[in-house]
Amino acid sequence: MNLSSLTIASLFLFTSCTHIPTKVETENAYQKVIPFRLNEARIPAAEEMNWWAANANQIQNATCRVKLPTTTKEILNYYAKKPLGPGYESGQAYVGGILLENERPELVLALAKLLSPAGGEESIEGTPQSFQKAFNVNPSCKKALCAAEKIFGPSVGSQMVFLMERFDINTSRYSFFNADTFSASEIADIIRSFELVHPEQLPFQSNKQLIKFKRGYTRAAYGGDGDSVLANASIELFDSWSQESSLMRQYTLYHEIAHNYSNNHFSDYDRSNTWLALSNWKESSQGEFEAQKRKAQQGHPFVSRYGETNPYEDFAESVTAYRFNPALLKKTSPEKYNLIKLLVFDGLEFTSSALCSQPTLQTKYQKQVDAGVNFTAAQKDVIKNSCRQSYYQTIVGHSPVSFFEECVDYEATQVWQKENINKFPDLMPQSLYDAKFRISKLKFKGLKKELTQELAPEATDWILEAVKIYTYRMNSNMTNQEYCDVWAELKNRVYPNISVESKWRRQSYLVIREYSPSEGAARGVCLDLVKGFVPRSKSTAGVIKSWVKEKALLQSENQLQDRGITREALLKYILDRTDI
Repeated sequence: MNLSSLTIASLFLFTSCTHIPTKVETENAYQKVIPFRLNEARIPAAEEMNWWAANANQIQNATCRVKLPTTTKEILNYYAKKPLGPGYESGQAYVGGILLENERPELVLALAKLLSPAGGEESIEGTPQSFQKAFNVNPSCKKALCAAEKIFGPSVGSQMVFLMERFDINTSRYSFFNADTFSASEIADIIRSFELVHPEQLPFQSNKQLIKFKRGYTRAAYGGDGDSVLANASIELFDSWSQESSLMRQYTLYHEIAHNYSNNHFSDYDRSNTWLALSNWKESSQGEFEAQKRKAQQGHPFVSRYGETNPYEDFAESVTAYRFNPALLKKTSPEKYNLIKLLVFDGLEFTSSALCSQPTLQTKYQKQVDAGVNFTAAQKDVIKNSCRQSYYQTIVGHSPVSFFEECVDYEATQVWQKENINKFPDLMPQSLYDAKFRISKLKFKGLKKELTQELAPEATDWILEAVKIYTYRMNSNMTNQEYCDVWAELKNRVYPNISVESKWRRQSYLVIREYSPSEGAARGVCLDLVKGFVPRSKSTAGVIKSWVKEKALLQSENQLQDRGITREALLKYILDRTDI
C-alpha cells in the first residue's frame, strides 16, 4: 500500500463519526478546532425514532456483559488480588521523575504511556517537564495507581491506569492533542463499554487513543453540526457525548469501536465489494455513496436511519445491532448477520448467554491445528521455499524472527484452509488471516520448529561456503574487527532458492525486500561468535550477571576456524537466535 493509501485509510477514522454529514473533508480540516456552545434545548439523537439500532433497555440487558471494576476502590482491590506475574522483580523505577518502588512492571509501563506523547507525537502542550515537581507525588506515594490519582484526579486516575494496562487504551491529555480529562461518570461509562467487548476481539493497535475532546470545542470540519456530533472513530468523544445518558454513552462508544473492526489492519470490511453489494451502495463521482432506493424499498436492509447515511455507518450500526439487537439484524438482513458473525465476532452470537459463551471458531480451528496437521512433503517444501528469505534475514539481515513465524503461519494457513473447507461449514478464509498484511490468526508451532531445524543447517553451510570465497583476505594477524569486516562481504551474495511464487514475499507488508545479507548484520554475527555470545535462554536479568560468555575459540589450521567460527558454533548460534 502506498503512502497516499495509508493517508486515506487514516482519514476514514476521522470521517466515520456518530451523527455527522457524509461529506468527506480534507485531512487538514481535521487539525483545526473551534469553540462552540452546546444547544441545551436540542432533542438528543437517542430519543429519535429508529435513529439507532438498539434502545436503552436492550443495552442494559445485553448478554455476556462481563463485570469490570469502575470505582477507585474496586480497581485497588482488583490489583490487590491479582497474582504477580512471572517477570516481577522488586526494585525501583522512575516515570516522569516519579519514583515507583516494588511496582508491577505492567503498571509501570501503563503509567509511562499515560505520561508520554503517543505514536511519535510532539510534546503535548501543558505537559510538565517533571511530573514529580508539578504534582509532588513522592514521597507520600510510590505506586502507579496512587501517582495517577494525584496527576489526573482521585476518581479517574486509577481508572485510566486500568484501561491502559488491561486494554492498551490511552485516555491521557498528555498523550494526544486536544484531549481533556474525563469526569468520574464519563470514565466509568468507558469501562462499562468494555464490559461488552471480548478482550481478544479488541480491534485496536497498541496504545490506542480514546479521549475526551477538549471541552467547549469541536473540529472545524463539523461546522454547524458540531453540537450534534457525539464522537468519531479516532476515538474522540465530544461534549454532546457527555450530555447523553450512561447507556447511550456506552452505545455510542461501542458504535465507534465497531468502525475500528473494519479499520483494523486495513481489513476495510465496510469498503469491500461484498459489503457494498448487501445494501446496493453506489459511489458517486463526488466520492459520496447512495443506496439505490428501489433495492432499499424492496428489502430495506438497514437496522437504523443512521445506518442509511453511508456504508461505513451502515457497517458500524449493523455490528452494534449484532451485539445489542441481533433479532433486528437477522430480520432486516440475514446476509449481513452471517457476514458479521464470521468476520467480526469469530462465530460468537449474542442471541443468548449460552451462545456467546461458546468457544470462538478460531479457538476450534486452532485446537484442530494443535492436534497435528499432516502436511505432505511437497506442501512443506512450498512453505519452506516461500519463507526461506525471511529466515535468512533473521540471521544476516534486519528482520525479527517473528517475520519468519508470520510467513510460515500465513503460508500454512493457505494450505490448511483449502484442505479443511469442506470439514468446517462456517470456515471463511478471510476470517483466518489479514489479506493485506499477510498475517494469519492460526499458529503452526510444530511446523515452524520443524522448518527451523531444516533451515538452520542449510543456512549455516551457505554462510560458511560464502565466506570461503573471501578467505584469501584473512590472516592470523588481523584484529577481530578486521576479521569480521571480511564477513561483511556477504552483502555481495544472494540468498539461495527464493520462491518467486511466494505471495508472502511479494505482497506482505512485513517483508524487508532484500535478497542479500546486510554487511552490518553479517559483521555482527561474526563478532558475536569471536567474542562469545549469551544464549537467549541464559539472558534473564537474574542469570546474566553470573553468566560467563561462551567462547567458541578453538585452535585449528583451517583458516575459517582460526577465530573459532566452526560449523558447530555457527549452527548453535543460528538455532539459538531463531528459536521459536
